[in-house]
Amino acid sequence: MNQPSTAQKPFLATGSILDGKWVLIAHIGNGAMGEVYRAHQLNLERDVAIKVISPAMLHDFESGPFESATALQRFKREVQTMAQVRHPNILQIFDYGSAAAAGGSFEYIAMEYIPGNTFRFTMSEQGFGDEKKLLLEWLQRYFMRVLDGVEAIHAHGVVHRDLKPENILMDGHTPKIADFGLARSIKMRGLSNSWDVKGTWAYMAPEQFEDFRKAGPEADIYSLGKILFEAVCGKLDPKVVPFKMTCLKDAETTLLKRLDAIIRKATEEDKGRRYQTVPELRSALLSAIKDHLLPAVIRPVSGALLRRTWIGILVAILAVSGMSFYHLLEWLGEGRETDVSRPSGAAPGKMPDLTKGPPAPLWMAADGQRMVLHPASGERPAYYSDPSLVTIHHFNEFLNEVREELSVEDGVVKNGEKIWLYIGTDKEPYEQIGYEHERFHIREVQRAHDPVVRVTWFGASAYARHFDKELPDYDQWREIGAPEPGLREWISHAPEGAGPLGEEPSTGLSHIADPASQAMLSGLKKPIRRYPWEGFADVGFRTVVNLN
Repeated sequence: MNQPSTAQKPFLATGSILDGKWVLIAHIGNGAMGEVYRAHQLNLERDVAIKVISPAMLHDFESGPFESATALQRFKREVQTMAQVRHPNILQIFDYGSAAAAGGSFEYIAMEYIPGNTFRFTMSEQGFGDEKKLLLEWLQRYFMRVLDGVEAIHAHGVVHRDLKPENILMDGHTPKIADFGLARSIKMRGLSNSWDVKGTWAYMAPEQFEDFRKAGPEADIYSLGKILFEAVCGKLDPKVVPFKMTCLKDAETTLLKRLDAIIRKATEEDKGRRYQTVPELRSALLSAIKDHLLPAVIRPVSGALLRRTWIGILVAILAVSGMSFYHLLEWLGEGRETDVSRPSGAAPGKMPDLTKGPPAPLWMAADGQRMVLHPASGERPAYYSDPSLVTIHHFNEFLNEVREELSVEDGVVKNGEKIWLYIGTDKEPYEQIGYEHERFHIREVQRAHDPVVRVTWFGASAYARHFDKELPDYDQWREIGAPEPGLREWISHAPEGAGPLGEEPSTGLSHIADPASQAMLSGLKKPIRRYPWEGFADVGFRTVVNLN
């Protein structure tokens, strides 16, 4: 399979205007059968990705005139294929056209510009192995969403045929399947009788090697099995023989044994013995996850009784199981949202309408956090609180949403003169948020769901305000308790008019709750008072929503 020349200059010059509406900002690189540019759409004032292809550049991708002609047809088919599917986990196409430049005529696609990393960034180079919490989090937050996208593709009669982590882009924490250059639709006839093998061998199903044109949905399932294997064991060794069944060598835990069976079936060499549809693969994964998380004491309960006591059981699990419950909610609904997570039918982030009934025990806030209800008590109104401290992942996403308002200098993130976060120099394990190429990123993705620390009171308060939330007051902090041993939390609020620097301790202080003695409520200490611009390696924060 021929590869593009790395020495060739970009086909289009940076700064040129394409078709009167796209300003080319930068050459991103070479994609499948073409070049990709970052561009700015003048009429709608948004950044897009432009993929271009011309007969001249096809000489770098194909072996002869006939293959060049069919490659151009594949490019057009990529447009048709992507235009068929509208799904949150599929890269969206905006426009298609043709134009001329000094190098000759060419055709282009305008599509979503995703400035983040690829799906590879969500996975550990060494694999999650028996790190149960990280593996389950990755399955729920990322892999299930990829399955949703692939299922949508297949529902339109399209087979991707080149699924791999590098062809899945990350829009924040949302995976988007891209690069449909090798996609095949049952509605379209084949373009070439060439035996030339196209795709990435490590993820390619055996039948795709034998007859590329006839590779069906089972070929994509084989690729998904390989990606799942990588999540557990680490990046595939280039020396591993392709087109073979994959299995886990050291599957000692119950969860890994279940995943091993799933990976084996997904990567069967005989496509007839694989999962035949994405829902089959998803169902197997959900079954493994449910059996692993659901406590044994609940499993024997009859279906009728379980339905009658559903809310009570879930709240009990939350109190006992912490984050395990967080995942269980989504998996019990086969990856979809359930009514129990939304109070009185409210959409995520929208305040519940208490006139339509009492608030639900759980509520999804605008930042994607599921919050826990604390019912009204005496004169204190009801409120929701985060079940655990805000994570590195959530704070990193927040910073990227407001990055145009921020400055970063010498490892310090500021909004105006107010310090929000100390990102440091990547020398300490808690310094997990970095800044590069005008975006914030997480340095070690396996730590993405650790509590974020070194956030100042200003930064914690800004996060809360951005999502229409607040920091807990002292009484709420006493009632909530703290889930993270050895960590303290920002609470309450700084005095009005407190500036970023130089105040006296009596006027410019914020509160930090010390949960070291939380085991006995009667022994809880009062908060320690600190300056609102200080950030500490042992201080995180959580948020609340008051239902006044």
